[in-house]
Amino acid sequence: MSQRDGSFSLTPRTDAAERFFIDPGRPPVGYVGSSLARILEVELGRALAALAQVGAQEPAPLDRSTLAALESAQRPKRSVLSKMDFSQGEQAAAAAAPQAQTLSAQLADAALGQARNYDDGTVLFRRGERAENVFLLLAGQVRVSDRQAGTGTTMGPGQVLAAHSLFDGALHTETVHALGQVQAVLLSSAELRDKLAPDTSMLASILMGLSLQQCMVAELSSQAAAGELSPSYSLLGERTYTGPELQRELVEAKTRQAGEGMSVEQLMCVQLQAGEQLPLAVLRGGQALGQAGHAPDGAPALMIVSGKVSARWGDHAVELGQGSVIGLAEALSGQAFAWDYTALQDLNVRQWPVERALQQLERTAPLWRALAAHFCAGIARRQQEALG
Repeated sequence: MSQRDGSFSLTPRTDAAERFFIDPGRPPVGYVGSSLARILEVELGRALAALAQVGAQEPAPLDRSTLAALESAQRPKRSVLSKMDFSQGEQAAAAAAPQAQTLSAQLADAALGQARNYDDGTVLFRRGERAENVFLLLAGQVRVSDRQAGTGTTMGPGQVLAAHSLFDGALHTETVHALGQVQAVLLSSAELRDKLAPDTSMLASILMGLSLQQCMVAELSSQAAAGELSPSYSLLGERTYTGPELQRELVEAKTRQAGEGMSVEQLMCVQLQAGEQLPLAVLRGGQALGQAGHAPDGAPALMIVSGKVSARWGDHAVELGQGSVIGLAEALSGQAFAWDYTALQDLNVRQWPVERALQQLERTAPLWRALAAHFCAGIARRQQEALG
C-alpha cells in the first residue's frame, strides 16, 4: 500500500529498485517506512541527475531533516536494546524486575498480555493442547517435560515459553508445571501474529532465531547440569534438505497432529532455511565464530545449515549441527560471548546481518524490542548458569 502524502508507504521487495527507475514516485526499497524510502529516493534521483548533467552545477544540499535521518540510518545501532542485568542464582528474579516493568508497560500500551500467578505444581500447559499464548517468565521456575519420557528442562526468569505459537499456532509438544510460586505474562499468540503479519521485514526471522537459540542453550545447559551432556546437538540431523523439500515440509506441517513429524523447533529451522530474508554464506573450517569474553564486533549471527561447530564452556564440549544458532542474542544485546565456538569443518549457514537487524529493531514497535530483549536476557542468564 502507498500514500502519496508521505505519511506511510510500503513497497513489494521484488524489483522495487527497478520500479523506481520506471516510476520515481515509488520508494526505491522494499518493505520500509516512507521516511527512509524518501531519503533513498532523493539520493537516487540526484545521482541520476548528476549523471545526466556531467559538469553541471552540483545539486543543492540536502535539508536538515534529511541529513539527520541519513545520519541515524548510517550510525551503528548497538544501543537499540536497553542494557540488561544478567545476574544469576538468587539475584535472577530481582534482575528480571526492571525488564518485566518495561515489558509490562509495552504490553499495556499495546493492550496485550495479562499477568498470571501459579502455585507450586500447577500446570501452565500440557502436551497436545492448542498453543494459544506465549509465556514470559518473570519470577520463579518451571519444569519443561520434553517429548521423550523422563527428560526435561528447568527454566526461570527471563525465559520465553511456547514461542512457537507466535509463528504457527501449533499444538504444545511439551508439558510445563510450576516449581514453587511462578509469575508469568501471557500474550495472545493470535493477537501477536496479527500485529506481526503486516511486518514483512526480517523481524519474524529475528524472533524465530532467538527462540531457537534459547531452545539450544536451555537444552545444553540443562544436560550439562545433570551430567548427561550429549556429544552433539542438531535439530534436523545430518540430512541436507533441497528447496522443494523444505517447502513440502512446511506445507505438510499444517495437516499434522501434535507429536507427528517435525517438532515446532525443527519447523522454525526449516522456515528460516526456506525463506529469503537471511543470506546464505560459506564459512571455512577452523574459523573462530565466537570467543568467551569477547563481543561479536559486528560479525553476522548465524544458523547452521550444514557442517559442525564446536561449542565449549568450562569442562564441557558439544558439536553443534543443523539448526544451531550462534551469536544472535550476543550481537543484538551487545554482550560478550559466554561460550567458545569454532567451525570444525566448512559450513553452510544462514546469517543475520547485525547492523540491519539492529536497524530493524530500532524502527519496529517498542513491544517487539521488549520481547527481543527478554529473549536475550534469558539466553545470557542460562549461559552463565551453565558456567556456574
